[in-house]
Amino acid sequence: MSRKIETKASITISEEELYARNTAAGKLLFTVFQGRHGAFVIEEDRLVEVSFSSKQPGKIGAVYIGKVKNIAKNMDACFVEIAKGEICFLPLKNATSPFLVNRRFDGRILEGDELLVQVVRDAQKTKRASVTANISLANEYFAINFGCGKVGYSAKLSPKKKASIRRHFTETAIFQNDFLIQDVNTLLSISEARKMKSEGMNPETIPLPEIGLIVRTKAEELEPAEYWDAFFTLSGLFVRLLYTAMHRSCFSCLREAPAEFEAVLQSFSRKKSFTEVTKQFPFFLPEPSDKPVSLTEPENSKQLCTETPKPSLGNREIVTDQKELYEQLQEYCTVHHYDLSVRFYQDSSISLSALYALESKMQAALERRIWLKSGGSLIIDYTEALTVIDVNSGKYEAGKNSREAYQKINMEAAGEVARQLRLRNLSGIIIVDFINMQSAEDNRHLLHYMRELAARDSVPTKVIDMTALGLVEITRQKINKPLREQFQKEQKDLLQQKLF
Repeated sequence: MSRKIETKASITISEEELYARNTAAGKLLFTVFQGRHGAFVIEEDRLVEVSFSSKQPGKIGAVYIGKVKNIAKNMDACFVEIAKGEICFLPLKNATSPFLVNRRFDGRILEGDELLVQVVRDAQKTKRASVTANISLANEYFAINFGCGKVGYSAKLSPKKKASIRRHFTETAIFQNDFLIQDVNTLLSISEARKMKSEGMNPETIPLPEIGLIVRTKAEELEPAEYWDAFFTLSGLFVRLLYTAMHRSCFSCLREAPAEFEAVLQSFSRKKSFTEVTKQFPFFLPEPSDKPVSLTEPENSKQLCTETPKPSLGNREIVTDQKELYEQLQEYCTVHHYDLSVRFYQDSSISLSALYALESKMQAALERRIWLKSGGSLIIDYTEALTVIDVNSGKYEAGKNSREAYQKINMEAAGEVARQLRLRNLSGIIIVDFINMQSAEDNRHLLHYMRELAARDSVPTKVIDMTALGLVEITRQKINKPLREQFQKEQKDLLQQKLF
Protein backbone atom coordinates (compact mmCIF):
# COMPACT_ATOMS: atom_id res chain seq x y z
CA MET A 1 0.00 0.00 0.00
CA SER A 2 1.56 3.23 -1.09
CA ARG A 3 1.19 6.45 0.77
CA LYS A 4 0.74 9.69 -1.07
CA ILE A 5 3.30 12.28 -0.08
CA GLU A 6 2.28 15.84 -0.53
CA THR A 7 4.85 17.95 -2.29
CA LYS A 8 5.97 21.05 -0.47
CA ALA A 9 5.57 24.39 -2.14
CA SER A 10 8.87 25.56 -3.49
CA ILE A 11 10.31 28.72 -2.02
CA THR A 12 11.77 31.18 -4.44
CA ILE A 13 14.44 33.41 -3.00
CA SER A 14 15.06 36.62 -4.85
CA GLU A 15 18.53 37.76 -5.79
CA GLU A 16 18.18 40.65 -3.37
CA GLU A 17 17.40 38.24 -0.52
CA LEU A 18 20.36 36.04 -1.42
CA TYR A 19 22.69 39.02 -1.19
CA ALA A 20 21.05 40.12 2.06
CA ARG A 21 21.88 36.71 3.55
CA ASN A 22 25.49 36.82 2.37
CA THR A 23 27.85 37.13 5.33
CA ALA A 24 31.15 37.46 3.43
CA ALA A 25 31.79 41.02 4.63
CA GLY A 26 30.37 40.36 8.09
CA LYS A 27 27.02 40.80 9.81
CA LEU A 28 26.24 41.83 13.36
CA LEU A 29 22.95 40.32 14.54
CA PHE A 30 21.01 41.53 17.57
CA THR A 31 18.30 39.06 18.48
CA VAL A 32 16.86 36.93 21.28
CA PHE A 33 18.43 33.48 21.58
CA GLN A 34 16.88 30.99 24.01
CA GLY A 35 15.20 33.75 25.96
CA ARG A 36 18.23 36.00 26.23
CA HIS A 37 19.30 39.07 24.25
CA GLY A 38 22.53 38.52 22.39
CA ALA A 39 24.85 39.99 19.77
CA PHE A 40 26.32 37.64 17.15
CA VAL A 41 29.03 38.47 14.62
CA ILE A 42 28.98 36.20 11.56
CA GLU A 43 31.60 36.18 8.81
CA GLU A 44 31.67 33.74 5.88
CA ASP A 45 28.68 31.99 7.48
CA ARG A 46 30.74 31.29 10.59
CA LEU A 47 30.11 32.61 14.07
CA VAL A 48 33.19 34.60 15.22
CA GLU A 49 31.97 36.57 18.23
CA VAL A 50 29.12 36.29 20.73
CA SER A 51 28.05 38.37 23.70
CA PHE A 52 24.93 38.06 25.83
CA SER A 53 23.34 40.87 27.79
CA SER A 54 23.20 40.01 31.45
CA LYS A 55 20.09 40.31 33.59
CA GLN A 56 22.20 42.56 35.79
CA PRO A 57 23.94 44.87 33.29
CA GLY A 58 27.70 45.17 33.62
CA LYS A 59 29.37 48.31 34.89
CA ILE A 60 32.44 48.47 32.67
CA GLY A 61 33.17 52.12 31.93
CA ALA A 62 31.05 53.50 34.79
CA VAL A 63 32.68 56.18 37.01
CA TYR A 64 32.09 56.29 40.79
CA ILE A 65 33.26 58.16 43.84
CA GLY A 66 34.62 55.26 45.87
CA LYS A 67 36.11 54.90 49.33
CA VAL A 68 39.34 53.01 50.11
CA LYS A 69 38.45 50.31 52.65
CA ASN A 70 41.90 48.85 53.22
CA ILE A 71 45.39 48.69 51.71
CA ALA A 72 46.91 45.31 50.77
CA LYS A 73 50.63 46.15 50.83
CA ASN A 74 51.71 42.61 49.98
CA MET A 75 49.63 42.82 46.77
CA ASP A 76 50.54 46.45 46.04
CA ALA A 77 46.81 47.13 45.78
CA CYS A 78 43.84 48.36 47.74
CA PHE A 79 40.14 47.56 47.97
CA VAL A 80 37.65 50.28 47.10
CA GLU A 81 33.95 50.35 47.95
CA ILE A 82 31.92 51.92 45.11
CA ALA A 83 28.48 51.21 46.59
CA LYS A 84 27.25 49.88 49.92
CA GLY A 85 28.79 46.42 50.24
CA GLU A 86 30.27 46.40 46.71
CA ILE A 87 34.04 46.11 47.04
CA CYS A 88 36.37 46.33 44.02
CA PHE A 89 40.07 45.62 43.49
CA LEU A 90 42.37 48.55 42.64
CA PRO A 91 46.06 47.90 41.79
CA LEU A 92 48.11 50.85 43.03
CA LYS A 93 49.92 51.00 39.68
CA ASN A 94 46.55 52.16 38.31
CA ALA A 95 46.36 55.00 40.84
CA THR A 96 49.45 57.03 39.98
CA SER A 97 47.50 60.26 39.53
CA PRO A 98 44.18 59.85 41.39
CA PHE A 99 41.49 62.50 41.80
CA LEU A 100 40.80 62.66 45.56
CA VAL A 101 37.70 64.51 46.70
CA ASN A 102 38.30 64.57 50.47
CA ARG A 103 41.93 65.81 50.52
CA ARG A 104 44.77 66.88 48.26
CA PHE A 105 46.85 64.01 46.85
CA ASP A 106 50.34 63.84 48.41
CA GLY A 107 51.63 60.75 46.63
CA ARG A 108 49.94 58.27 49.01
CA ILE A 109 46.68 56.33 48.96
CA LEU A 110 45.30 55.94 52.48
CA GLU A 111 42.39 54.10 54.06
CA GLY A 112 39.31 56.31 54.04
CA ASP A 113 40.34 58.23 50.93
CA GLU A 114 37.48 59.11 48.62
CA LEU A 115 38.50 59.09 44.98
CA LEU A 116 37.22 58.76 41.44
CA VAL A 117 37.41 55.22 40.04
CA GLN A 118 36.29 53.66 36.79
CA VAL A 119 35.19 50.02 36.42
CA VAL A 120 37.42 48.13 33.98
CA ARG A 121 36.32 44.54 34.64
CA ASP A 122 33.15 43.01 36.02
CA ALA A 123 33.25 40.44 38.81
CA GLN A 124 34.05 36.91 37.58
CA LYS A 125 33.62 33.70 39.59
CA THR A 126 35.27 34.37 42.96
CA LYS A 127 37.17 37.44 41.73
CA ARG A 128 35.98 40.93 42.52
CA ALA A 129 35.37 43.59 39.90
CA SER A 130 38.45 45.68 39.06
CA VAL A 131 38.64 49.46 38.94
CA THR A 132 41.24 52.03 37.97
CA ALA A 133 41.87 55.54 39.29
CA ASN A 134 43.26 56.54 35.89
CA ILE A 135 39.91 57.77 34.58
CA SER A 136 39.50 57.81 30.80
CA LEU A 137 36.86 59.32 28.55
CA ALA A 138 36.90 58.87 24.79
CA ASN A 139 35.07 59.68 21.61
CA GLU A 140 35.83 58.43 18.09
CA TYR A 141 38.84 60.73 17.67
CA PHE A 142 40.48 61.34 21.06
CA ALA A 143 40.82 59.83 24.52
CA ILE A 144 41.59 61.86 27.66
CA ASN A 145 42.97 60.09 30.70
CA PHE A 146 44.71 60.50 34.05
CA GLY A 147 48.21 59.28 34.72
CA CYS A 148 50.52 60.80 32.13
CA GLY A 149 50.58 64.21 30.48
CA LYS A 150 52.12 62.95 27.25
CA VAL A 151 50.20 63.06 23.97
CA GLY A 152 50.08 59.67 22.24
CA TYR A 153 49.20 58.89 18.65
CA SER A 154 47.69 55.79 17.10
CA ALA A 155 50.30 53.83 15.16
CA LYS A 156 47.84 53.67 12.26
CA LEU A 157 47.78 57.45 11.79
CA SER A 158 49.74 58.68 8.79
CA PRO A 159 52.84 60.84 9.53
CA LYS A 160 51.18 63.69 7.63
CA LYS A 161 48.07 63.61 9.87
CA LYS A 162 50.18 63.39 13.05
CA ALA A 163 52.19 66.42 11.97
CA SER A 164 49.02 68.36 11.11
CA ILE A 165 47.39 67.67 14.49
CA ARG A 166 50.62 68.40 16.36
CA ARG A 167 51.07 71.71 14.54
CA HIS A 168 47.48 72.92 15.03
CA PHE A 169 47.36 72.09 18.74
CA THR A 170 50.81 73.54 19.41
CA GLU A 171 49.92 76.81 17.70
CA THR A 172 46.86 77.20 19.94
CA ALA A 173 48.83 76.46 23.15
CA ILE A 174 47.15 73.11 23.87
CA PHE A 175 50.26 70.98 23.20
CA GLN A 176 53.83 71.75 24.17
CA ASN A 177 56.55 69.32 23.06
CA ASP A 178 53.94 66.58 22.68
CA PHE A 179 52.62 67.11 26.22
CA LEU A 180 49.15 68.39 27.06
CA ILE A 181 49.45 71.73 28.87
CA GLN A 182 48.18 71.10 32.40
CA ASP A 183 45.60 73.88 32.81
CA VAL A 184 41.81 73.74 33.03
CA ASN A 185 41.60 76.59 30.53
CA THR A 186 43.45 74.38 28.04
CA LEU A 187 40.60 71.87 28.19
CA LEU A 188 37.74 74.32 27.70
CA SER A 189 36.66 76.22 24.64
CA ILE A 190 35.72 79.85 25.21
CA SER A 191 32.02 79.09 24.74
CA GLU A 192 32.09 76.13 27.17
CA ALA A 193 33.95 78.16 29.82
CA ARG A 194 31.32 80.90 29.58
CA LYS A 195 28.51 78.38 29.74
CA MET A 196 29.89 76.75 32.88
CA LYS A 197 30.27 80.11 34.61
CA SER A 198 26.72 81.07 33.64
CA GLU A 199 25.59 77.85 35.37
CA GLY A 200 27.36 78.89 38.56
CA MET A 201 30.38 76.65 38.07
CA ASN A 202 33.95 77.76 38.67
CA PRO A 203 36.17 75.23 36.83
CA GLU A 204 39.36 77.03 37.93
CA THR A 205 38.86 75.58 41.43
CA ILE A 206 39.40 72.02 40.15
CA PRO A 207 42.64 70.49 41.57
CA LEU A 208 43.65 69.13 38.17
CA PRO A 209 45.63 65.84 38.24
CA GLU A 210 48.09 64.99 35.48
CA ILE A 211 46.10 64.52 32.28
CA GLY A 212 47.16 63.05 28.95
CA LEU A 213 45.65 62.70 25.49
CA ILE A 214 45.57 59.94 22.88
CA VAL A 215 44.85 60.72 19.24
CA ARG A 216 42.90 57.76 17.86
CA THR A 217 42.94 56.16 14.43
CA LYS A 218 39.69 57.72 13.29
CA ALA A 219 41.22 61.19 13.61
CA GLU A 220 42.65 60.46 10.15
CA GLU A 221 39.19 61.38 8.80
CA LEU A 222 39.15 64.83 10.41
CA GLU A 223 39.78 68.02 8.52
CA PRO A 224 41.88 70.70 10.33
CA ALA A 225 38.74 72.81 10.90
CA GLU A 226 37.18 69.86 12.77
CA TYR A 227 40.02 69.27 15.24
CA TRP A 228 38.76 71.76 17.81
CA ASP A 229 35.15 70.54 17.94
CA ALA A 230 36.21 66.91 18.38
CA PHE A 231 38.69 67.82 21.13
CA PHE A 232 36.69 70.41 23.07
CA THR A 233 33.49 68.34 23.03
CA LEU A 234 35.33 65.56 24.87
CA SER A 235 37.45 67.77 27.13
CA GLY A 236 34.37 69.76 28.17
CA LEU A 237 32.69 66.54 29.38
CA PHE A 238 35.87 65.65 31.23
CA VAL A 239 36.04 68.97 33.10
CA ARG A 240 32.34 68.77 34.01
CA LEU A 241 32.90 65.26 35.39
CA LEU A 242 35.71 66.48 37.67
CA TYR A 243 33.77 69.52 38.83
CA THR A 244 30.70 67.39 39.61
CA ALA A 245 32.86 64.96 41.61
CA MET A 246 33.90 67.81 43.93
CA HIS A 247 30.29 68.44 44.90
CA ARG A 248 28.85 64.91 45.16
CA SER A 249 28.81 62.46 48.05
CA CYS A 250 30.71 59.21 48.29
CA PHE A 251 29.34 56.20 46.32
CA SER A 252 27.77 58.50 43.72
CA CYS A 253 27.78 57.18 40.15
CA LEU A 254 28.94 60.12 38.04
CA ARG A 255 28.85 58.35 34.69
CA GLU A 256 26.80 55.29 33.82
CA ALA A 257 28.27 52.39 31.88
CA PRO A 258 27.64 52.74 28.14
CA ALA A 259 24.76 50.79 26.61
CA GLU A 260 25.73 47.14 26.08
CA PHE A 261 25.40 47.36 22.32
CA GLU A 262 27.88 50.27 22.10
CA ALA A 263 31.03 48.23 22.82
CA VAL A 264 29.97 45.51 20.38
CA LEU A 265 29.13 48.07 17.71
CA GLN A 266 32.39 49.98 18.11
CA SER A 267 34.40 46.77 17.85
CA PHE A 268 32.48 45.62 14.78
CA SER A 269 32.78 48.96 12.99
CA ARG A 270 36.56 49.26 13.22
CA LYS A 271 37.59 45.63 12.88
CA LYS A 272 38.80 43.90 9.75
CA SER A 273 36.85 40.76 9.07
CA PHE A 274 38.53 37.46 9.89
CA THR A 275 38.45 36.62 6.18
CA GLU A 276 40.33 39.81 5.22
CA VAL A 277 43.16 38.99 7.63
CA THR A 278 43.53 35.33 6.68
CA LYS A 279 43.70 36.25 3.01
CA GLN A 280 46.97 38.03 3.76
CA PHE A 281 48.40 34.68 4.90
CA PRO A 282 46.76 31.94 2.79
CA PHE A 283 47.15 28.74 4.81
CA PHE A 284 46.04 26.44 1.99
CA LEU A 285 48.87 25.69 -0.41
CA PRO A 286 47.98 26.05 -4.10
CA GLU A 287 46.83 22.84 -5.70
CA PRO A 288 48.91 21.70 -8.67
CA SER A 289 47.29 22.35 -12.03
CA ASP A 290 48.10 21.20 -15.55
CA LYS A 291 46.39 24.22 -17.07
CA PRO A 292 48.67 27.05 -18.21
CA VAL A 293 48.29 30.35 -16.39
CA SER A 294 46.83 33.00 -18.70
CA LEU A 295 48.34 36.46 -18.44
CA THR A 296 46.08 37.94 -21.10
CA GLU A 297 42.69 39.57 -20.75
CA PRO A 298 39.81 37.04 -21.00
CA GLU A 299 37.76 37.13 -24.16
CA ASN A 300 34.53 38.02 -22.39
CA SER A 301 36.03 40.81 -20.26
CA LYS A 302 34.26 43.57 -22.17
CA GLN A 303 30.97 41.72 -21.90
CA LEU A 304 31.43 41.34 -18.14
CA CYS A 305 32.06 45.09 -17.76
CA THR A 306 28.80 45.97 -19.49
CA GLU A 307 26.63 43.73 -17.30
CA THR A 308 24.49 45.29 -14.60
CA PRO A 309 26.56 45.34 -11.39
CA LYS A 310 25.25 43.17 -8.57
CA PRO A 311 24.68 44.55 -5.09
CA SER A 312 27.97 45.05 -3.26
CA LEU A 313 29.02 42.46 -0.70
CA GLY A 314 31.65 44.74 0.78
CA ASN A 315 29.44 46.54 3.29
CA ARG A 316 29.28 45.28 6.85
CA GLU A 317 25.70 45.23 8.08
CA ILE A 318 23.76 45.28 11.33
CA VAL A 319 20.52 43.29 11.46
CA THR A 320 18.01 43.14 14.30
CA ASP A 321 14.44 41.98 14.79
CA GLN A 322 13.83 44.29 17.77
CA LYS A 323 12.09 47.50 16.75
CA GLU A 324 13.17 49.67 19.68
CA LEU A 325 16.81 48.57 19.39
CA TYR A 326 16.70 49.12 15.62
CA GLU A 327 15.83 52.78 16.17
CA GLN A 328 18.59 53.16 18.79
CA LEU A 329 21.15 51.58 16.45
CA GLN A 330 20.12 53.82 13.58
CA GLU A 331 20.47 56.92 15.73
CA TYR A 332 23.81 55.80 17.20
CA CYS A 333 25.33 55.05 13.77
CA THR A 334 24.13 58.39 12.42
CA VAL A 335 25.45 60.43 15.37
CA HIS A 336 28.83 58.66 15.36
CA HIS A 337 29.15 58.60 11.55
CA TYR A 338 29.53 54.82 11.27
CA ASP A 339 29.59 53.58 7.70
CA LEU A 340 27.29 50.68 8.53
CA SER A 341 23.84 49.89 7.21
CA VAL A 342 21.20 48.97 9.80
CA ARG A 343 18.35 46.68 8.74
CA PHE A 344 15.16 45.78 10.59
CA TYR A 345 14.27 42.12 10.04
CA GLN A 346 10.61 41.10 10.07
CA ASP A 347 9.49 37.80 8.62
CA SER A 348 6.82 35.71 10.32
CA SER A 349 7.77 32.56 8.39
CA ILE A 350 11.32 32.26 9.72
CA SER A 351 13.00 33.90 12.69
CA LEU A 352 16.27 35.79 12.46
CA SER A 353 17.89 33.16 14.68
CA ALA A 354 16.77 30.34 12.39
CA LEU A 355 17.70 32.23 9.23
CA TYR A 356 21.36 32.30 10.26
CA ALA A 357 21.28 28.88 12.02
CA LEU A 358 22.36 30.28 15.39
CA GLU A 359 21.29 27.11 17.23
CA SER A 360 23.80 24.88 15.44
CA LYS A 361 26.50 27.55 15.44
CA MET A 362 26.18 28.02 19.20
CA GLN A 363 26.29 24.27 19.78
CA ALA A 364 29.53 24.06 17.78
CA ALA A 365 30.95 26.99 19.79
CA LEU A 366 30.69 24.93 22.98
CA GLU A 367 32.14 21.69 21.61
CA ARG A 368 35.49 20.44 22.85
CA ARG A 369 36.68 19.45 19.36
CA ILE A 370 36.74 21.75 16.32
CA TRP A 371 37.33 20.20 12.91
CA LEU A 372 39.47 21.96 10.32
CA LYS A 373 38.89 21.91 6.57
CA SER A 374 42.21 20.15 6.05
CA GLY A 375 41.05 17.20 8.17
CA GLY A 376 42.96 18.27 11.27
CA SER A 377 41.30 19.37 14.49
CA LEU A 378 41.64 21.46 17.65
CA ILE A 379 40.98 20.12 21.14
CA ILE A 380 40.21 22.83 23.73
CA ASP A 381 40.51 22.02 27.43
CA TYR A 382 40.02 24.38 30.36
CA THR A 383 41.80 24.40 33.70
CA GLU A 384 41.67 26.84 36.59
CA ALA A 385 45.07 28.29 35.67
CA LEU A 386 45.04 28.29 31.87
CA THR A 387 43.43 27.11 28.64
CA VAL A 388 45.15 24.45 26.55
CA ILE A 389 44.57 24.04 22.81
CA ASP A 390 46.00 20.96 21.09
CA VAL A 391 46.40 20.83 17.29
CA ASN A 392 45.99 17.37 15.76
CA SER A 393 46.66 16.27 12.18
CA GLY A 394 43.54 14.10 12.43
CA LYS A 395 42.34 12.70 9.12
CA TYR A 396 44.87 14.60 7.04
CA GLU A 397 47.27 12.35 5.15
CA ALA A 398 50.71 13.89 4.94
CA GLY A 399 51.97 11.88 1.97
CA LYS A 400 55.56 12.36 0.90
CA ASN A 401 55.90 16.06 1.75
CA SER A 402 55.20 16.09 5.49
CA ARG A 403 56.70 19.59 5.91
CA GLU A 404 54.10 21.19 3.64
CA ALA A 405 51.35 19.13 5.25
CA TYR A 406 52.21 20.22 8.81
CA GLN A 407 52.70 23.80 7.69
CA LYS A 408 49.30 23.77 6.05
CA ILE A 409 47.55 22.36 9.14
CA ASN A 410 49.33 24.70 11.55
CA MET A 411 48.53 27.82 9.51
CA GLU A 412 44.88 26.87 9.27
CA ALA A 413 44.85 25.98 12.97
CA ALA A 414 46.34 29.38 13.86
CA GLY A 415 43.49 31.14 12.10
CA GLU A 416 40.97 28.92 13.88
CA VAL A 417 42.64 29.52 17.26
CA ALA A 418 42.29 33.28 16.78
CA ARG A 419 38.61 32.84 15.90
CA GLN A 420 37.98 30.62 18.93
CA LEU A 421 39.62 33.13 21.29
CA ARG A 422 37.11 35.75 20.16
CA LEU A 423 34.17 33.39 19.88
CA ARG A 424 34.57 31.71 23.25
CA ASN A 425 36.01 34.86 24.87
CA LEU A 426 38.96 32.91 26.25
CA SER A 427 41.25 34.93 28.50
CA GLY A 428 44.23 34.66 30.81
CA ILE A 429 47.01 32.27 29.77
CA ILE A 430 46.43 30.21 26.62
CA ILE A 431 48.90 27.51 25.53
CA VAL A 432 48.68 26.18 21.96
CA ASP A 433 50.42 22.90 21.10
CA PHE A 434 50.90 23.08 17.33
CA ILE A 435 52.21 20.16 15.29
CA ASN A 436 56.00 20.13 15.58
CA MET A 437 57.78 21.64 12.59
CA GLN A 438 61.51 21.14 12.15
CA SER A 439 62.08 24.33 10.17
CA ALA A 440 62.84 27.44 12.24
CA GLU A 441 61.64 29.54 9.30
CA ASP A 442 58.23 27.81 9.36
CA ASN A 443 57.96 28.47 13.11
CA ARG A 444 58.78 32.16 12.64
CA HIS A 445 56.18 32.43 9.88
CA LEU A 446 53.59 30.78 12.14
CA LEU A 447 54.35 33.17 15.03
CA HIS A 448 54.18 36.19 12.72
CA TYR A 449 50.79 35.06 11.45
CA MET A 450 49.49 34.51 15.00
CA ARG A 451 50.60 38.03 15.97
CA GLU A 452 48.86 39.53 12.93
CA LEU A 453 45.63 37.80 13.94
CA ALA A 454 45.99 38.77 17.62
CA ALA A 455 46.43 42.43 16.64
CA ARG A 456 42.92 42.38 15.10
CA ASP A 457 41.30 41.28 18.36
CA SER A 458 39.33 44.03 20.11
CA VAL A 459 40.45 42.54 23.45
CA PRO A 460 44.18 43.12 24.14
CA THR A 461 45.87 39.88 23.08
CA LYS A 462 49.60 39.16 23.04
CA VAL A 463 51.46 36.26 21.45
CA ILE A 464 54.48 35.90 23.74
CA ASP A 465 56.73 33.32 22.07
CA MET A 466 57.21 29.66 21.19
CA THR A 467 58.88 27.56 23.89
CA ALA A 468 61.64 25.01 23.33
CA LEU A 469 58.95 22.34 23.31
CA GLY A 470 57.08 24.09 20.49
CA LEU A 471 54.26 25.47 22.67
CA VAL A 472 52.97 28.92 21.71
CA GLU A 473 52.23 31.16 24.70
CA ILE A 474 49.36 33.65 24.43
CA THR A 475 47.82 36.01 26.95
CA ARG A 476 44.43 37.67 26.51
CA GLN A 477 43.02 40.28 28.88
CA LYS A 478 40.19 39.23 31.15
CA ILE A 479 37.21 41.55 30.68
CA ASN A 480 33.98 39.60 30.31
CA LYS A 481 33.04 36.04 31.23
CA PRO A 482 33.92 33.21 28.82
CA LEU A 483 31.10 32.09 26.56
CA ARG A 484 30.76 28.70 28.26
CA GLU A 485 30.18 30.38 31.64
CA GLN A 486 27.60 32.80 30.22
CA PHE A 487 25.77 30.06 28.35
CA GLN A 488 25.92 27.36 31.01
CA LYS A 489 24.60 29.76 33.66
CA GLU A 490 21.73 30.69 31.36
CA GLN A 491 20.96 27.00 30.77
CA LYS A 492 20.84 26.37 34.53
CA ASP A 493 18.50 29.34 35.05
CA LEU A 494 16.15 28.07 32.33
CA LEU A 495 16.18 24.57 33.85
CA GLN A 496 15.33 25.91 37.30
CA GLN A 497 12.44 27.91 35.84
CA LYS A 498 11.04 24.74 34.25
CA LEU A 499 11.40 22.73 37.47
CA PHE A 500 9.73 25.33 39.66
